[in-house]
Amino acid sequence: MKTMRKLFTVLLALAMTLALAVPAFAADTTGSITITNPQGDRTYTAYKIFDVTYSGKNYSYTISGTDAAFNTVKAYADEAANGLKLTAVANTNKYNVSIDAAAFSAASFAQYLKTNVGSLGTGTAFTKDGDTMKASGLTPGYYFVSGTSGTVCELATAKDIEIRDKNEALQIEKSVDDADRTVEIGQKLTYTITGKVPSTKGYTKFTYQVTDTMSEGLTFNKDVKVTIGGTAVTDAAITYNDNGFVASINMMNYQKQIDAPVVITYTATVNENAIQRDKETNTATLKYSNDPADKNSFKESSVEVNVFSFNIVINKYAAGNENTKLAGAKFVLKNNEGKYYKYDAAKVTWVDAKADATEVITGADGAARFDGLQAGTYYLEETAAPAGYNQLTKDITIVLNKDGSATIDSASSTLGADHSLTAGVANSTGTMLPETGGIGTVIFVALGALAVICAGVFLVTNKRMSKESF
Repeated sequence: MKTMRKLFTVLLALAMTLALAVPAFAADTTGSITITNPQGDRTYTAYKIFDVTYSGKNYSYTISGTDAAFNTVKAYADEAANGLKLTAVANTNKYNVSIDAAAFSAASFAQYLKTNVGSLGTGTAFTKDGDTMKASGLTPGYYFVSGTSGTVCELATAKDIEIRDKNEALQIEKSVDDADRTVEIGQKLTYTITGKVPSTKGYTKFTYQVTDTMSEGLTFNKDVKVTIGGTAVTDAAITYNDNGFVASINMMNYQKQIDAPVVITYTATVNENAIQRDKETNTATLKYSNDPADKNSFKESSVEVNVFSFNIVINKYAAGNENTKLAGAKFVLKNNEGKYYKYDAAKVTWVDAKADATEVITGADGAARFDGLQAGTYYLEETAAPAGYNQLTKDITIVLNKDGSATIDSASSTLGADHSLTAGVANSTGTMLPETGGIGTVIFVALGALAVICAGVFLVTNKRMSKESF
C-alpha cells in the first residue's frame, strides 16, 4: 500500500511538472502561415513584428530594441493618436506592447508597415504548397504578411494559421441562356452574373456593388434576383434605371459563407432597335473595396456579353440587268421546321399556315426585308412575281451561321455591318404568244386574200394570152 502511495505521488508530481511546462513548450513551438487564396504569380513574405508568449487566451507581446522592425514600429508608436504603446521593461532591452483599443487600427498599422516594408528586415518567404502558399518554421509572434501587390494581413501566430490575400482580385462571370448568342426580335433572354463572397477581415466597411448596363436593343424587365449559396438574399439594395440596375450587397453579413457563389439573375427582351445594329451589348461591372486602411480605395472588374440578330434583305431585279429593279414581288420565309415567319407587334413568331405568315412585297427599289432572325437555315419562297415576269420555280436556301457568315444556295455571301444579308433575286420575262382574233390573225387573212387576188389575175391574163395565140 505504501509502494502504491509513493508511485501515485511521483506520477502526480510528474503530471504537475508537465502541466507547468505547457506554456513554455508552446512558446518554443514553431508555426506556419498558409495563404488559402494566393493570387496569380504574386510572391509573399512574412515579417515578424512582435514576439509573443501565450497561455490559453492570454497573450503577451514584446519587441526588442535590436529587432529589425524596432525603429519603424517605435516611430509609429510615438504618434499617440495611433494607439500603439511601447513600455520599456526595466533592466532589459525589451518593450511590452499594448494598444488603446479605441484608437488603434490594425488596418492603419498594416498600411504603415506596407509603406515601410523595406525596413522590416529579411522576412520569411512563402513557398507553393498545392493550391496554397505557405511559410513554415515561424517562431510565435505577430507577423505582417506582404505580397507583391500590397498588404495581405497581420496576425498573431500560435500554431498553424490560415489567412487570405486581402488584395484578392475579385472577378465576375456573365452568361446568357442562348447558346449561339444569335437572337430573334421579341425573344426573352435570361442573364446570369456569378461572383463569390469575399473575405472582409480587417475592414470596417466593404463595398460590393454590381452595375449592369444594356444597349438600346434590349428592354430590361426589372426583375433582378440575388442568391448566395443558393439562398435568396433579402438585404441586397437594388436600384433600377431604364437600361439596367445597381445591386449592392453587404458582404460583412455573409462571412460564414466565404467563397460561396453570389448569383444575380434578370431578364431582358430583344426589341426592334436591335434590327439595324451590329450587336446588343450587356456589360456588368463589379466595384469592390481593396484596402482595409482606405475606405475610398476600390477596384473594378467588368465582363461583357453580346447578342445579335440577322436580317435578310431581298434585292429583286430583272434577269440580265441588275439595275432594273422590280416592284410587286411577294415573298414568305420558312425555317428548317417548315414553319413560316410572322412579324407582329415587334416580335418574331413562327406559324404553321402560310396564310398566317407575314408576306413582304418589294418596293420600287426592288427591296423587301425579313428582320430579327437567329442563326439557322431558311427558305425564301416567292409567292407572286412582278407583272410580266415569271415566278421562281424553287425556293432560295439561305444559311445564317452563328459566327456571322452566310450562304445563299450554298454560295458564300457577305453580310453588312448590321448582320444584314442581301439576297439577289432575278426574274425573267416571258415571250408573248400570238392570240386568236388579234392583230396576228388579221395579218394572216390579209396576206391570204392578196394571194388569192394575185392568182386570179394570173389566170385571167394567161387565158387571154392563149386566145390571142390562135
